[in-house]
Amino acid sequence: MRITFSETRQKELKREYTDSILKTVSAFANYDGGQIVIGVDEANKKIVNVIDYVNLKLKIENKINDTITPRPRYDIKVLSIEEKNLLEIIVYPGINKPYMYKGVAYQRNDTSTIPVDQSSLVELSLKGRNISYDQLEIDEDDLQFTVLEKKLNEVRPVSNFNKDILITLGLFTNNHYNIAAQLIADENKNITFGIDMVRFGHSISEFIDRRTITGKSILSQYDGAIEMFLKHYPEIEKVEGIQRIKKQPIPYEAYREAIANAIAHRNYYISSNIKIEMYNNRIEIMSPGGLPDGVTKENYLKDNLSILRNTIISQVLYTLGIIEKFGTGIRRMNEAYFSYDKKPAFVIKDSFIKVILPNVLFNDVDMNEEKRILNLLDIKVEITRQDVESLLKVNKSKAIEFLNKLITDGLVKSVGTAKNLVYIKK
Repeated sequence: MRITFSETRQKELKREYTDSILKTVSAFANYDGGQIVIGVDEANKKIVNVIDYVNLKLKIENKINDTITPRPRYDIKVLSIEEKNLLEIIVYPGINKPYMYKGVAYQRNDTSTIPVDQSSLVELSLKGRNISYDQLEIDEDDLQFTVLEKKLNEVRPVSNFNKDILITLGLFTNNHYNIAAQLIADENKNITFGIDMVRFGHSISEFIDRRTITGKSILSQYDGAIEMFLKHYPEIEKVEGIQRIKKQPIPYEAYREAIANAIAHRNYYISSNIKIEMYNNRIEIMSPGGLPDGVTKENYLKDNLSILRNTIISQVLYTLGIIEKFGTGIRRMNEAYFSYDKKPAFVIKDSFIKVILPNVLFNDVDMNEEKRILNLLDIKVEITRQDVESLLKVNKSKAIEFLNKLITDGLVKSVGTAKNLVYIKK
């Protein structure tokens, strides 16, 4: 008889014990915990009886205790199914990270277990110390903060800007500056923690404008990103009835919030710039690093859950009024599009988060059907056949015809089956 066991990011099935299980114990302890079931054939999901489960349980306990440091929290239970015995290892998320097996820390990548990279190891170590990366102290002692002083004076007058203010903001502790201070200072040596902005023309081969800001305060980066937006997406006067109304092609508040979120919550362990790509029909903002540990995609998009990756930077931006109440960024972006049919889209991967803000004034009715479908994919990332029917005002067979043409041309591919079938760009 088959059972419904299936492997996931937090569940691993094993026919029998091998030492590779210890790598998975390390991975589960380092992140969200998980379950390992011994006695299930991974290939056909059939139960295989674990005969000497008493001695095997003892062996596994000794192996975990002797080879994984520090010792993780776990339970091993005997399960009886179909008159056969299995062993279940429940590994709990650890608080003393990183948990290493033979000197190597591991993580889960979908249903496989792999060593963590250097940046992830640093992140785990900081979590084990219960501090964020931006709290780490640095050796530099000659940092200037004229940009910060100006920003502070815009929200509240500061008559005497001195070290006491930096201490209050958390930028100077134990007689040392920290990484947050380095990133907020007028200039810094972190040339890969900047913003790269480009305004494309009718294709990605046509560059209208490009600007890269590195080695400068993240506050200057924020200002530069706003300037680039106002330059290329100015308000446009639209005639509605007998009135002339000014409208922004992309809602300013949504863009501002997306930039603020990217600077506040990006993963600064990753040496990569925030990327802002500006097109006629959209803006894409890509922030290095996926979601923080403990935040799911659903939490991020719907629950306003905020786990601060950069504690001090976020607090400073909040003090300056650049970000609002923690955890409301996505909601505020969506609210900026409330009165429009087009909505923001969010692409969430392990290595980046991308926000796509559609141009609400962009009109493609004079383009051919294939181009209009591709434009829709630009702003929605994935679409259904019904989306095409609605967009082009065509029936089912005609929509399928257009989609199949794009698939044949190598521009689009289908993912999933039946009711779950969607189309994405290749």
